[in-house]
Amino acid sequence: MDSSMDRVVPLDELDDFEIAEGDPDVRGWEVQASDGSKIGEVDNLLVDTGAMKVRYLDVDIDSSLLTDSNDDRHVLVPIGYARLDEGNDQVRVDNLASSDIMGLPVYTHAPITREFETEVRQSYDNKFNAEKTDSDYYAHEHFDDKKFYGAGRDEKDARVTLSEEELAIGRRQRAAGEVEIDKDVETRHVKERVPRRHEEVTIDRHPAPAGMSANPKIEEDEVHIPVTEEELVVEKRAVPKEELVVKKRSVTDEETVEADLRRERADVRREGDVNLRDERNR
Repeated sequence: MDSSMDRVVPLDELDDFEIAEGDPDVRGWEVQASDGSKIGEVDNLLVDTGAMKVRYLDVDIDSSLLTDSNDDRHVLVPIGYARLDEGNDQVRVDNLASSDIMGLPVYTHAPITREFETEVRQSYDNKFNAEKTDSDYYAHEHFDDKKFYGAGRDEKDARVTLSEEELAIGRRQRAAGEVEIDKDVETRHVKERVPRRHEEVTIDRHPAPAGMSANPKIEEDEVHIPVTEEELVVEKRAVPKEELVVKKRSVTDEETVEADLRRERADVRREGDVNLRDERNR
């Protein structure tokens, strides 16, 4: 069985573990992303019972980021990946935008396995390779609780983190309109001249030929000669005349996005006879 099974457990399940004196209990604190927006609240702390250290924050995702407002979604944030803002009772995750939240593995409150921890680590660091990890799985800055709790964990160094906002551009599909094609029936009156044949009767009169009886019988008589003509029969039939082929294609254009971004700056003041050297590491 994986030795990591049941090693990392929620603080609520530990009767013999308390928050260190001087460290705030951040459960219930708001969690802010790098863009300054709220992504949720700290629901619990996950503790490594072997080292008696907090390894993860259990963050309950804010409903405004969920498709279904009734959904209950939790994610894990490594303790060193976040920092405290005690003045505002907030936890800040400076390297995580609110648009990245839905890409993190879902924490279902099932027992923590090494496989799930690896999936979580890879979501924060896509270069992480579990097979090349040192023997101490937590020997990484993501699990450095000093980065989270700040100066109180290191008496030699006092640290002030300066943050600034960056644009996080997301995309979503929305209806821009539609094209409708309606077929209407219109009536037009046509008039055409069409050839039509008919028979005509012509009577030619000429002298009786020789040899006919000299004493013809004189009497009344009738001769019937049928005369025919063509009658036009008009019918209507539907004939395909044109075909419309409707196609859609994707076109990419550019749109300018503007926003006012905030940035924290440090104002360093010297009081008294203090040697001060301000170095910037690039």
